[in-house]
Amino acid sequence: MVPAQTTGSGGTTLYYGDTGNAHRLQVFLELRDRASAHLAASLLDTFRDGADAGDFVLEFHFAAVMDDTVGGSGSRRALAALGAAADVGAGPFMDYLGALFAAQPFPPGDDGFGVPAHLLSVAGTVAGLRSADFDAKVAQDVYNTWAAEVTGAFASFGLVGTPAVRYDDTVIPVVNVDGTAVMTPREFAEQLASA
Repeated sequence: MVPAQTTGSGGTTLYYGDTGNAHRLQVFLELRDRASAHLAASLLDTFRDGADAGDFVLEFHFAAVMDDTVGGSGSRRALAALGAAADVGAGPFMDYLGALFAAQPFPPGDDGFGVPAHLLSVAGTVAGLRSADFDAKVAQDVYNTWAAEVTGAFASFGLVGTPAVRYDDTVIPVVNVDGTAVMTPREFAEQLASA
């Protein structure tokens, strides 16, 4: 079973915006990764605004390295819940993505996202997201198999970690080696203009 707002082979790419756009901004994230959370806090709204303006379509790819190295299932379970949000609509999907990063458990070994009740609690902060259908999809692990396929496909991009951003074929260096965001929205816009 594959959620809405997906494209690519097996629906392993979540998107936001017009898939017919000539330009694409690929964003590579992990929901338990602190550096990905820093990126989301700094630039997720800017990415969304660009897609809304028709500058590009946003394509999201997700990893689950934390699940595999630290243990647990939070990155995959949070992604599965994000798939359920995509079924509700593009706006709720983006809102929930931001909410998940804002509520990311810490330290990294904390597998809070592995608990459906926690994912539902975060969803409660997103207007119009919670419903009997959404809650059932999260509680019953409806998209867990799909989430495993999405994270399994991550290796095909040849990246060593998250986060990463590509505009068409150009890599945009949005974070430094310690994972803190190095770009402001204005700097990102300047990089995009010169890409």
